[in-house]
Amino acid sequence: MNYTYIALSLTLLGTACATAPSSQEEQTGPSATERAINQSQEGFSDAALSPLEDVNLKRAKIPEKFKQIKNPYLVAVESSCEKIAEEVLELDALLGRDWDIPPPDKKGLSDRAADGASTAFLDTVASGASGLIPYRGIVRTVTGANSHATKVRKAYERGSHRRTFLKGIGLAKGCAYPAAPLPPSEEESKIEFR
Repeated sequence: MNYTYIALSLTLLGTACATAPSSQEEQTGPSATERAINQSQEGFSDAALSPLEDVNLKRAKIPEKFKQIKNPYLVAVESSCEKIAEEVLELDALLGRDWDIPPPDKKGLSDRAADGASTAFLDTVASGASGLIPYRGIVRTVTGANSHATKVRKAYERGSHRRTFLKGIGLAKGCAYPAAPLPPSEEESKIEFR
């Protein structure tokens, strides 16, 4: 019975490997398997070195811009739309896409599979590596890793609050995007919440 499952698995694996994309467009880029392998290789060192964060030997850097933000709601009254837009773009570069920006086009099934496979692999490596440290929670507290992680999280929160507040100020002043939120598209405005 076990031999049947093994034979069936090998047959399916061989069939999957033997199939080729039907169009030339699909053959130009790397396959999903190659993308998953590349993504896994790129993130492997970070995942394997995750225990160093637990003993506070490897620390996430707080961007200098976030260190400068003491009060995210302190904005000069005479700030122009250009200055607001400049700061919002700087924060966008550090924080990534804001909620008013539509997400990029949806990925195909093979792209999502490649992302999922590499993420699962890297999470497993990081979890296994972190599991090497006994009493991990206590070690993180004693070494100051928890404290540093909290500082990093709060710095990113201040940056996010600052960007949101600046966009609100820009909207009140009548500024255009990026100093104000991007107006919703027609499709989004048709949604009704009941």
